[in-house]
Amino acid sequence: MNKPIPARMTFTGMTVLGQFVRSLTDLSRTLRHRGEIRHLAEFDDRMLKDIGLTRSDVSCALSEPLLRNPSWVLIRSAERHSRGERPDRSARPVRTVVPIVTQVKRCA
Repeated sequence: MNKPIPARMTFTGMTVLGQFVRSLTDLSRTLRHRGEIRHLAEFDDRMLKDIGLTRSDVSCALSEPLLRNPSWVLIRSAERHSRGERPDRSARPVRTVVPIVTQVKRCA
């Protein structure tokens, strides 16, 4: 006799299968990004600067553990560099101060 599988077991099995598929997808994406970052390592410093990165940013990203997506390191680095290059608009503009002359001293 074929006994029907309880719905709870089917749902759990599908959840585990879904997590496994997501893990494989994430691993595939991570490896693809790692290859793209290796390609960035071939760029010269000027080209990296044009996209808001430094050579050390690329090296740090590639030193991430194999199962961790290294592209997040580059995203954070590029954001940090771009914030550092922007002028601080929250500060008031600095105006030159011209001293007011109240008395004139005469030299003898």
